[in-house]
Amino acid sequence: MSHGLLMSEAHSTADGTPPLVSVVMATYNRSNIIGYAIESLRANTLQDWELLVVGDCCTDDTETVVSAFGDTRIRFVNLPDNCGEQSGPNNFGVELARGRYLAFLNHDDLWFPHHLRRCVEALEREGVDLVFSQGIVVDADGKLALVGATCPEPHPYAPWMSAPASLWVMRREVPPSVGAWPAARETRISPSQAWLRRAHGMGVRMLALPVPGALIITSGDRRDSYRERQCAEHAWWHDKLRADGGERALIGALLGELWQQRTLNPGYNLGHLAKTLVRRSLMCVGIPAPSIKGLFRFRRKGAFIAHLRRVRGLEPAKRGSRTEDGH
Repeated sequence: MSHGLLMSEAHSTADGTPPLVSVVMATYNRSNIIGYAIESLRANTLQDWELLVVGDCCTDDTETVVSAFGDTRIRFVNLPDNCGEQSGPNNFGVELARGRYLAFLNHDDLWFPHHLRRCVEALEREGVDLVFSQGIVVDADGKLALVGATCPEPHPYAPWMSAPASLWVMRREVPPSVGAWPAARETRISPSQAWLRRAHGMGVRMLALPVPGALIITSGDRRDSYRERQCAEHAWWHDKLRADGGERALIGALLGELWQQRTLNPGYNLGHLAKTLVRRSLMCVGIPAPSIKGLFRFRRKGAFIAHLRRVRGLEPAKRGSRTEDGH
């Protein structure tokens, strides 16, 4: 595959009207799973969108997989140089976006069918700049966790909240005012969360919307997920979601299991409360951390993403290169 800039034909409506939502998807050599994420977008009840898939100098068959959809709403761009993490591809995708609203979909996450519609409706109804939904995280051991809008009712964003980018939908005017995602080497936390906190500090109106929006299958806790090209879990969850009545049944089962995990473990809620209070206290004095453990493990800027790169089975980047912070 060529390492130059590759772009499929752009989608345009008959009258040239921009899409309602531009979706940006950063990717690197995960052609074996990216199709599931794209299918979850194509299954959304809101269909007025464009998808901008930006490869971080992909060297596998990602372009072929994306092109095989034959959907003129989908564009593929392969950057000529590897950034080593998603901030570069996402910033490039934002520059290409033409929609009234902007969303991000990580290449290893699966959207629930009503995610876009519910978020766009909330943006228009509440008059805010950015909303994020509720994510159900499945870790390597099969345990579940809620991230994003974990509050019982819509609530303004607070810096101690963790909201993966796959849960966001925002007005297109927000990124130019906030600026680009920071490079991983510039932050002790993930670029997405650093960007959210910057936006909050600049007065961007952000709302947590407690409706299930995405299933998040984290590669950062799955050893050698990139090197071994793991995909069985994605295929299994994709099939579950696409089955008749799959969304409602799957969300109900997951939330029910999560509730059981919490109620059957007497120490869970106390432990969760203690961690939350510590994180909030740290944020109040300007100390960000991806987790309590991370406060000590990732004191150096870029260490968090570098750790994820090692876990995923990606080669260590050469010192001083653009990829030194992991992918």
